Amino acid sequence: MLTFWIIAGIILMVLELAVPGMVLVFLGAGALTVALLIWLGLIDAWVGAITTWFISSLVLLVGLRNFFYRLMPGDSEEGASTDEDAAAYGVVVEVIETIAPDSAGRISYRGTTWQAACYDETLEAGSKAKIVYRKDLIWIVEPDHGLDAPQPE
Repeated sequence: MLTFWIIAGIILMVLELAVPGMVLVFLGAGALTVALLIWLGLIDAWVGAITTWFISSLVLLVGLRNFFYRLMPGDSEEGASTDEDAAAYGVVVEVIETIAPDSAGRISYRGTTWQAACYDETLEAGSKAKIVYRKDLIWIVEPDHGLDAPQPE
């Protein structure tokens, strides 16, 4: 039983490298805790081992996860915008299909074409337009007058 818990603990901790999330390492540490208690003679039955593993893993997870997150921060950028619409506002795009006030056309944005509309005037294919907002799946654009605007990513 001791060998099982040692091997299980090591496997779980190594799997953390393939499946990051700071959970498997605590399950592995719980298994190694059970192995230590078995070696010390404090646990001698499977029911006690599984119960101890569950409780010790939960205590380690709840107690130490935030501590380790502070030591090893992730790659995410704090405060980075996840609102794609907000990032698109003001971006200058190319008109692919003529856009008229009474009919939608198409623009090129982020490597693909999107349906677009302009309520004020007609934008010919090949001209530049600036994204104003999105209504459902249609980008609403206006003519680009060449003022400094962000370029598409």
